[in-house]
Amino acid sequence: MTAQYPRHTTMADHWWWRPGWQVGTRFYAWHLTQEDQPALVSLAGTLRGAVRAFSTLDPIPDPWLHMTLHGVGHVQDVEPADRDQVVDKVTRRLRRLAPISAAFGPSYVGREGVMLLPEDPAPFAALVQELRAGTAEALGVPEDEAPPFRPHVSIAYSNAPADAAPIRAACEAAEPDEPAPATYRSVSLIRMHRDRRMYEWETVAEVPLGAV
Repeated sequence: MTAQYPRHTTMADHWWWRPGWQVGTRFYAWHLTQEDQPALVSLAGTLRGAVRAFSTLDPIPDPWLHMTLHGVGHVQDVEPADRDQVVDKVTRRLRRLAPISAAFGPSYVGREGVMLLPEDPAPFAALVQELRAGTAEALGVPEDEAPPFRPHVSIAYSNAPADAAPIRAACEAAEPDEPAPATYRSVSLIRMHRDRRMYEWETVAEVPLGAV
């Protein structure tokens, strides 16, 4: 483990309501969705099976596997024209980047969930920097001073306090020897909610990585 991904001894409930969130809240965010990543989805399924016996975990179904990159804002606070400007500014910036080829594994038991980590976080951090800058430019606001980006794809969320050790052991016993490859050619602007104790969304825009 590293300072960015510390080794936790206990887990906590992920589903507490963040400020501004409640049932009915809708939020724009940039995501990497996983429907075109069969190896990662397969590995996620293996690990979901390994932790299914733990009642304190909510496994994430395949359609809702994702990497959260950057939040844009609550839907009621972002006018459609401003949202479209965000897409335009980000599209221009992402032309400078290349598709991301990555490998995921091993698993990581975080404070509020079980995750897959990329072997190299650098290309994801570079992508997030462009998303933050493009979003801030479009909305006419200063770029936020966010903490360092910690890329991950969650496979289960914690729904109650729990001992992390047996969950970590179950994941480690199920992990294959080789990481799961993934290639990302676009990012998604999504309109999401968590009304049913799961992040669910509809895609608003798809922006390619690199010149088309």
